[in-house]
Amino acid sequence: MKTLTVHTPSHTYPIFIGNELLPQAGSLLKPHLGKRAAIITNETVAPLYLGTLQTALDAAGVSHFSIILPDGEAHKNWQTLNLIFDGLMQNRAERKTTLIALGGGVIGDMTGFAAATYQRGAPFVQIPTTLLSQVDSSVGGKTAINHPLGKNMIGAFYQPQAVLADLDTLHTLPVRELSAGIAEVIKYGALGDISFLNGWNSIYPN
Repeated sequence: MKTLTVHTPSHTYPIFIGNELLPQAGSLLKPHLGKRAAIITNETVAPLYLGTLQTALDAAGVSHFSIILPDGEAHKNWQTLNLIFDGLMQNRAERKTTLIALGGGVIGDMTGFAAATYQRGAPFVQIPTTLLSQVDSSVGGKTAINHPLGKNMIGAFYQPQAVLADLDTLHTLPVRELSAGIAEVIKYGALGDISFLNGWNSIYPN
């Protein structure tokens, strides 16, 4: 496992990167969680990884409940955001309840925006399960939902308390999704690290 540290004006937080981290999520994330957690995920990710996360939180003594949303960019809107708020209020979530985003960029963006606005600000943690979200949207605090007149037009900059990127979750990605993440990594190399970019060129010469 590798741990990186992000420094922001609001606070400093860790990024845990490695294999087989989801079963350790309880112990790794407990210092960054409240006594209670709300897991926000979707219908595609829940059957794959929700049970593992729930077991890990149980082992760490963290009380939790889950909110399962429909999957897809088409659901990144006010209606789906309200499903998060409905679940939080129905389960009497408090301001210190930690929201855990378990999924790709859509889940991470919506959970972060919900956390930024629920009771004027609740803590949240990112557990990205796609390569694109692991290298981009889970870090940096960009949260948003879409509007019929524009993508990501309603949101906030709101930093997570921690990010846990389990590389094993990439094994269940469709090829198209994995390719999108690799393209983003290569773009970063082109923008700021020529030696990193040349390394990719040696792997993928064509």
